[in-house]
Amino acid sequence: VRTNHVLSALKLGYRHLDTAQAYQWGYHEDEVGVAVKESGVPRNELFIQSKIFPEDLGFAATKRAVEVSLQRLQLAYLDSMLIHKPHCWEGACSKKPEGTWQDSWRSLQELYRAGKVHAIGICDVDGVLMDSLVEQDVKPHIIQNWMDPFHQDKEIRERCLAEGIQYQGYSTLGPQWVHFRGFSDNPVLTNPTLNAIARAHSATVPQVVLNWATRQGVAVIPASKQESRQRANLNSFFFDLSQSEVEAIDSLDGSLEKSNVHEGPTSLQIRFRNSGPKDLQVFWVNPSGTEVHNGDIPSGGDMNLQSYDGHRFAFRGIDGSLVHSHVVKSNEDGDEVHIL
Repeated sequence: VRTNHVLSALKLGYRHLDTAQAYQWGYHEDEVGVAVKESGVPRNELFIQSKIFPEDLGFAATKRAVEVSLQRLQLAYLDSMLIHKPHCWEGACSKKPEGTWQDSWRSLQELYRAGKVHAIGICDVDGVLMDSLVEQDVKPHIIQNWMDPFHQDKEIRERCLAEGIQYQGYSTLGPQWVHFRGFSDNPVLTNPTLNAIARAHSATVPQVVLNWATRQGVAVIPASKQESRQRANLNSFFFDLSQSEVEAIDSLDGSLEKSNVHEGPTSLQIRFRNSGPKDLQVFWVNPSGTEVHNGDIPSGGDMNLQSYDGHRFAFRGIDGSLVHSHVVKSNEDGDEVHIL
């Protein structure tokens, strides 16, 4: 999501901006900052949230990272800062972090008390991690987890409600199933139950899902580069779901059949390394030929992704010109490094 996309969203009325430090995962804090400044929207009307990249786990590293975010975003404070992942793993990080999520949490607590960040939180929380979080001096204000009709994360949502923690759902419209679970098509958008409910209200499936999720007390953060979809997503509340419709969506939790899952080899980690003189945009090409932007690789930089055998990627210059294409092929150790 780039400056023009953020500007479009702000002009339509969006006021919650969710970004992150992970340039290699497609985030651009600096461009969000430019869009906010150009939009003219008063700062006190906005809720701006970013996330600590897992390489920057550690007490001092987190303090430095927050300062970097504030500079990129051209802000004096952040409304919320989350820990993007509670740990690093091979393929995601290019260096060992200085510390743990606990060290980062101590740092965020200090920044919260100093007013640099107005809320703190973490992503990808399970029950064990939740047990530790609620014992901290400052409990999380926000937990951001994967949540959609097929993966409703009910246990963590219930615990958040009991603890007074705001639950945010990411991938609420289903892209997680395609990007990281090996599905060729997004099962949320193609589900017959959701499509039938959408037709009954003259709405789209994303509008139905966003309407349903917010009824559950979930804060949603749908992303789109298209103004028409941004407008439609924002206008998801012109209808009321009936109790039977809500129950029908609730019943989808955990219902995906294993036969729908990609039947190829297990997932593998792939690293793209840009050895050229210019930045590259990376796009996954889905089975229908649509290019999905994964992020950018600066000159001399790397991008680490989870992928599957046979997945196709296109690499374009910042001007959109095609520079290279690549088809993922698994090898014996399940990992692949591809130098561009």
